Amino acid sequence: MAKLLGSGGVVLFFKLLGAFGGYVLLYSLSQSGGETAVGVYEVAFTAVLIGSTLGRFGLDTVIVRELGRANSAQFDRTLYREILLKVLAFNAVTAVALYFLATYFTGVFFDEHIPSGVLRMSAFAVIPFSWMLVNAEAYRGIHKHLQFSLNQHGTVYIFISAVLLLFPQAPLREYFPDAAQWALFLLVSFSTLFAVLTTFDLFTKFQGTDRVPTHLQGNLYSTALPMLISSALFMVISWSDTLMLSYFLPEGEVGIYRIAFRIATLITFAQFALNTVVAPMVSGLHSGGEGMGDLARKVAHINLVTAGPIFLVITVFGAFLLNLFGVSNVGVAYSNLLVLAIGQLANAFAGPVLNILNMTGYEKQARNTMLVTAGSNIVLNLFLIPQFGLIGAAMATSFTMVLWNVWAAYLVYKFHGIIAVPFLARRSRRE
Repeated sequence: MAKLLGSGGVVLFFKLLGAFGGYVLLYSLSQSGGETAVGVYEVAFTAVLIGSTLGRFGLDTVIVRELGRANSAQFDRTLYREILLKVLAFNAVTAVALYFLATYFTGVFFDEHIPSGVLRMSAFAVIPFSWMLVNAEAYRGIHKHLQFSLNQHGTVYIFISAVLLLFPQAPLREYFPDAAQWALFLLVSFSTLFAVLTTFDLFTKFQGTDRVPTHLQGNLYSTALPMLISSALFMVISWSDTLMLSYFLPEGEVGIYRIAFRIATLITFAQFALNTVVAPMVSGLHSGGEGMGDLARKVAHINLVTAGPIFLVITVFGAFLLNLFGVSNVGVAYSNLLVLAIGQLANAFAGPVLNILNMTGYEKQARNTMLVTAGSNIVLNLFLIPQFGLIGAAMATSFTMVLWNVWAAYLVYKFHGIIAVPFLARRSRRE
């Protein structure tokens, strides 16, 4: 519990700090370009996330699991180098593809007045953004939670927001008349800086054997593939609503939805922090330790006392928060916010179920869970958005979020005898 609260508290602090930067970024974009600028940036950043997820190929999750299992002060430098080089190569491919398809996707998702340079700038962001996140996962695997927290896009948002607010006439700004494109250029710059500095630091920390672990030799891709599919499908669930909204509705409507979504994710801030700490702990316990059930119960209790009150605050003060970010139609946005908040609450209360599956050798079951859920999400969005607009997207997102958490929680109980849901939490039947 001390480790969960201590390390989790560090991650949570920087998560909140990064979220503050993200909200300031939304505020800055809305002030310079209104809800349209927010919508354009969110769609462009979705392209960065998709390209980054495909380019990492699930190898970032592999490095967390393998380093978490090491239980040693000496870690394998070769494993890190092999994974990093493969990730950079894969991301180069996705970045080039996005660059040359930018004009096509601009015509699909944006109105005519949005320049294709916005998505081209997204292509430039894919490589340094992925590089930074792989380094963050390496820190996570060796329980360096402060360094993990610093290398998140939320932290980068703080620097981007500072430039937008403090230096509105900064050098090079004249070359990026579109506010979203300027913010993406800053994302490229700061991600590159973070990635280079942390790579030098990690190479000084990894002093292990000069070989890839035996069980991964020749099996690196087959091990990573189910994790890639799970990550990609999670991305589909998280961002398909944004892409489909941008296809069916104006950018301003997308901006309203994304602001409501960002507010709803406040509910899972503590869960994000706990999952960061829990994943390598679960991997270590599974490889020979005991107490996974006790760990799950503690996580459930922390989720209860953090997510529940935030859900109530959003319910009561949601309209005020939406108005704070300049949302014009607060009534419509508030109903979306409530529906999205219910899905986030279910996500928090289910606990780290996907992490437990991925870290204990059941990554294929996690992949299958996300496959069914992502398919359901796409179908629901295609049906509900044309019929009901923004609230249709919110319903599709929340329903699929509940679906995957319930099924993954069942699988964790089936394989480990663990229930991590508040009020129902229990130890593993094997302990």
